Amino acid sequence: MTSHVRALKIVLAFLLVACSGTDMVARFTPPDADVRARNYLALFVHDRVDSAADRLVPALQTQETETQLKKIAELLHNQRFDTTRVVGASTNTINAIRHVNLAHELHSPTGWLLTNVATVDSAKTWFVEGISAHTMPGPLEVETQFTFAGRSAVYFVWLVLLGAVVIISLGTALFIATRRGMPNRWIWTLVACLGGGAFRLNWATGAINVNPFNVQVPSGSIFRAGPAAPWVFTFALPIGAVFALRRYREWRLGTERSATD
Repeated sequence: MTSHVRALKIVLAFLLVACSGTDMVARFTPPDADVRARNYLALFVHDRVDSAADRLVPALQTQETETQLKKIAELLHNQRFDTTRVVGASTNTINAIRHVNLAHELHSPTGWLLTNVATVDSAKTWFVEGISAHTMPGPLEVETQFTFAGRSAVYFVWLVLLGAVVIISLGTALFIATRRGMPNRWIWTLVACLGGGAFRLNWATGAINVNPFNVQVPSGSIFRAGPAAPWVFTFALPIGAVFALRRYREWRLGTERSATD
């Protein structure tokens, strides 16, 4: 019984590469970028669209963009938000220039809003290179929660494939690891964990993404980028397991031939 429990723990550790929680989002949120994003959103609350437009990168200071800013101002004007929190954060530094993209979930007596503010550092100041806002029927945790309700057969097939890939990869890795006489068995144990390609399913939206040129370890994972982010179920073809088993077969046949000579 103990061995079964240990095996189950190994499978879960192999499968669940999940990042969630407010602490994780906070680690990826630059405090200064958060403050300026909130201050930028406050411009729309106070109907200071001109000031918001002046903060845009020059390439976005167009009539079309100004029209979009006015629509955002209509959503945020005179709103009194009782909660504002970061639900998504990403930072990229390109040629020593920092780009920060922050998503905020806001709640007021009138409902829920999701905003996105992308900023770029430039010449000891900063500009906005992207802004959006839209209403939501409820908090993101509800919209992105893991549930089987209303899910089609595709979701269940995806879970079966994900589980099968993990079992094949992990089972092969454990098998190779126990072949004591096999040359470089620990290297081949690691190879068995490799997956080729990436087949991703967004559990909240049902969107499927395929990347045939991806190599990942482990070959299956369940990932969540933040406490309000959707769960993403990913599996890869167990090509590492195929190569590891092929190498084992070659070694085994070679050993048998040597024994009969």
